Amino acid sequence: MRKLNIAAAVIAAAMLAASLPQAAAAAAPIAVQAGGASAAVPAGSARAVAVPAVTDPSPQGQVDDFVRPEPPANRAKSEYTYVSAPLAGTLKTTLVTVQLADKSAAATDAAVPMAAAKASLSAANRYWAHATSGRVDIALSSSRLLHKSAAKSTQSPSQIVDIVSAELGWTQRAYTALVLFIPGSYLSNGTAGMTYSNGTTGGRILMPQNSRLTTPVLTHEFGHALGMDHANSLLCGSGAMDVASGPYAGFADPTCSIKPYGDNLDLMGISHWDVMPEISASLWEMGRFGNGNEITNLGTVSGPRRVTLTPWAGDGANRAAKFTDPKSGEVYYLELRAPVGYDAVIAQAGNRGVKITQQGGGNSSILLPPDTRGTAFNGYYSNTQAWQAGQTFTTHAGTKVSIDSVSNTAATVTIRPPGAPAVGYVESMAINRSGTKASLDVSGWAYDSAKPSQSSTVHIYVTPPGGTATGYAVTANQPRADVNKIMQVTGNHGFTRSFNLTAAGTYKVCVYALGSSEPTDLGCKSLTLAGSAATAGYLDSLTLTRASGVTVLRAVGWSYDPGTPTASIPVHLYVTDPAGKTTTTAITANKSRADVNKVMAVTGNHGFSADIPVTTSGQYKVCAYGLAVSAFSQGNSLLGCKTVTPRATPAPAGFLESTVVKTDAPTATITATGWTFDPGTPSASIPVHLYVTDPKGVTKSFAYTANQSRADVNRVMGTTGDHGYRVALPVTIPGDYKICAYGLAVSVFPLGNSLLGCSTARVAATPAPIGYIESLKVQLGGTGSALVASGWSIDPGMTRANVPIHLYVTSPDGKTAGTAYVANRYRADVNRVFQISGNHGYRIVVPVSKRGVYTVCAWGLGVAGMSSGNTQLGCLKATY
Repeated sequence: MRKLNIAAAVIAAAMLAASLPQAAAAAAPIAVQAGGASAAVPAGSARAVAVPAVTDPSPQGQVDDFVRPEPPANRAKSEYTYVSAPLAGTLKTTLVTVQLADKSAAATDAAVPMAAAKASLSAANRYWAHATSGRVDIALSSSRLLHKSAAKSTQSPSQIVDIVSAELGWTQRAYTALVLFIPGSYLSNGTAGMTYSNGTTGGRILMPQNSRLTTPVLTHEFGHALGMDHANSLLCGSGAMDVASGPYAGFADPTCSIKPYGDNLDLMGISHWDVMPEISASLWEMGRFGNGNEITNLGTVSGPRRVTLTPWAGDGANRAAKFTDPKSGEVYYLELRAPVGYDAVIAQAGNRGVKITQQGGGNSSILLPPDTRGTAFNGYYSNTQAWQAGQTFTTHAGTKVSIDSVSNTAATVTIRPPGAPAVGYVESMAINRSGTKASLDVSGWAYDSAKPSQSSTVHIYVTPPGGTATGYAVTANQPRADVNKIMQVTGNHGFTRSFNLTAAGTYKVCVYALGSSEPTDLGCKSLTLAGSAATAGYLDSLTLTRASGVTVLRAVGWSYDPGTPTASIPVHLYVTDPAGKTTTTAITANKSRADVNKVMAVTGNHGFSADIPVTTSGQYKVCAYGLAVSAFSQGNSLLGCKTVTPRATPAPAGFLESTVVKTDAPTATITATGWTFDPGTPSASIPVHLYVTDPKGVTKSFAYTANQSRADVNRVMGTTGDHGYRVALPVTIPGDYKICAYGLAVSVFPLGNSLLGCSTARVAATPAPIGYIESLKVQLGGTGSALVASGWSIDPGMTRANVPIHLYVTSPDGKTAGTAYVANRYRADVNRVFQISGNHGYRIVVPVSKRGVYTVCAWGLGVAGMSSGNTQLGCLKATY
C-alpha cells in the first residue's frame, strides 16, 4: 500500500484514553539504554491495572492535534526521511502554567501544579533522549508560575496559544519550545494536547490540567515538535491485509481507508494512560533516530530471506528489518514488539508479536495489522495489532511474510517474493509388497522455474496409519531426458524415494516441489497396505477369588493372531483400581483352550488366566488387549473390559474363652477353649492360630481349625456350621504362659484377621515323689541267695500313677549296679494314710553271690509332667 500519495489528511486527535483491552497504568521506572547511558523510562510505564472507560467530551468530532505547514507535494512520491541529518541539540523549553481570565489562581494551581508539569517534561526528555541516543535534550530553560492571561477557557486552543505567546513575547526559533498548561480536563476542542509548529524543530504545545494522560500526551506532542506526524492504521471493511493505491486517489479497494491514530503500539498513535510505547521503525528511520544501525535494510527481495528480529524496544543493532517489494517498489518495516523497555506493559497478548508498518505522507506511518476491520477495535484501541507465529502477511503485490516463531527475546520471519512457481509431477505413488516386507515408493520430477537448470528439492510428507505426518527432503537430481525435452529445460530433475513399511493400514502421501518463491503442491494420495486381520479374542470373565491366601482378580479369556494362528500371542491387561491408577500386566495366551480351537478352527494354545492381587475395596476395571505378532497385522484388539467391585466383609468374630492348666499327666498342657467364625463365609470352619509365649519369652505358634460343634454360638450368632475349638497346648517348664488366639478369615475380600483374645496361665511345678525303702534282707535258698528290698513311693502330682523305682546295689567289691522296677504292689496302709488309690508298693529281689556287706539305695522317679524331680527313698545295708 503506497500511503505516501494518499491525499486525505489525518484529522484525529490524541484525545482520550478509552477503555484499553490490554489495560495499562503506572509503575516504577524501567532502565533503558540510550546511547550508551542509562535513561529511566518514566514512572508509570510498566504497571498493568484495569483502566476505567472515559466518555468522549468532544461534541464537534475528531480534530488533528498537530498544526504545521503542509510538506511539499513531491515529498509523497518515495520513501524518505524528513531531516537531512540526525536530530541533535538542546530543545530549550519554556514551561508556563496559565491562569486564564475566567479562572482563579487557586483553581489553576490545583489543576496544573508546576511540580507535576516539570515531572512530565522530564519524562518526555528521557523518552526522546533514549530515542535519539542522547543527541536531543529537552531542557527546561525557564518556567513561569500562574501567568495571568487575558485568554479565556471559552476560546479555541489556537486563540489561547496566540494570546499567551504574545503576552510572553515568545516566538518560535529552531530548537525552542513553549509548553503551556491551562485548567480543564481536555482542551475546548476535546483534545488532550495540541502542538503548533512553524516547520522548524520545536513549537508551541498547549496542555490541559494534570492527569494520567499528561506524560504520554506531552511526550507525544514533543514528537510533533521534533517533526513527526501520527502513527495511523489501515482500515478495510474487506479485511484486506494490504492495498494498492487507486488509479487517481484513495485505494484500489474502496472499503479501505486510514484510521487516524489507529496504531496503539506507537507513541504517535492514540495515547494511553501512563504508557508510552516505542515509536515504530518506520517513524524511527523517517526521523533518523537512534544510531542509524537499528534497522537492517534487506533491499529488494529476489528470493526467500529469513530474518531474526529482536525486541524493538530493546537495544542493539539490526533489531528490526525493512524490505522492498520487488513488484510494487514499496518498503515495509518489520519489528518485534515484546514486553521490553517502553513496551513492557503494552506488548501483551495479540499486541506481542511482529509489527508491520510503512512510512506515510506528512511524516506519518501506517500500521498493517492482522485484522484491518473496524471490529478489531474497541473504541480507539485494538489488542490484535501484532502478527503471531503461524500467520502470513501478503503485500498487495504478492510478497509473503511468514511469521515462523515469536518469543519475548526473538522472532523469525521468512520473506518470499512473488515469482514463477515450482513445476513438477508425481508419476507414481504405490505400495509394493514381497513376503514379509513392504515399501512405499514415490517417483516423479520437479524443477524451480526461476532456476530451471538446477536440481531442486522435493518435500514428501508421509502420514502412517493413525499417526502424524513426517516430512522428508528429497533432491530431484536424477536424469530425466524426457522431462527436459518436453519442458525445454536442462539438468537433472527426476526423483525417487522408497519408504520401508512395518504396519498395515492406510498411508497418506503428499508431495511438494520447492521453488524460489513458494512450494507447489504436486498432490496427495492415500494408499492402503492390506494386512491380516487384527487379533481376535475375548475376556471371558473377571472374578474375585483367593489364591495362595491372597485375594486376587482372576481374568480369564483367549486371543490369537489370524495372521499367525498357531502362535501363542502376548496379552496386555490394563487394571484401573478404585483410586483411578492404571497398571499394566503382560501375559501370554498359552493355555490350552480346546473349545476356542474347535470354534475358531485353529491349533495351538490361546487361552490365558491371570491373577491380579487386590488390596482395596471399590470398583476395579480390567481391559484386555491381544497383541499382534504378524508382520502386517491390522493391529491389536481390545478383547473386552470388565468391572468388579469387591465389597469388604467384616473380620472374623470370636473369643478365647478359657485357658486351663493340666499338670497331672506325663505331659503338662494348657487347654485353650473358644470359638470363631468368618461373617463373610459364616458356615465355614475357619483356621485358628494360637501363639504361646513361655516363661523364657519364646513364642511358638500352633495352627488348628475351629471345627467343633458349638450350638450355643450358632444360636446366639445366628449362624450354622461348627465353629468351636478346644486345643491342648503342651508345656514343659513351670511359670507364666501367655496364650493369644487369632481367627483367620477365609472370605475372598475380608477386612482382615481378628485377635480373639489373650490369656495368661500359670503352670506350677508339682512336688517330687515321696516314699521309703523300708527293709533290706538276705534271702538264702538252694538255688542261690538274694537281697530283698521292700518299700513304697508316690508322685504327689500324679497319685494314681505307679512310680518307677531305681535300685542301686553296691557289692562288697565296691561295684555298683542299677536296676529299674515299678512301685506297683498294693499297699493299703499307704493308700489309707495318704487318702489315695492305686498301687504304690515295691518288693525287689536282687540275686547276690559274693560274701560281704551290700549297700542298697532306692530312688522314686517323678512321672507328672511338672514334677520337681526324683527322690532318694533311702539306703540300707545287709551282710551275706
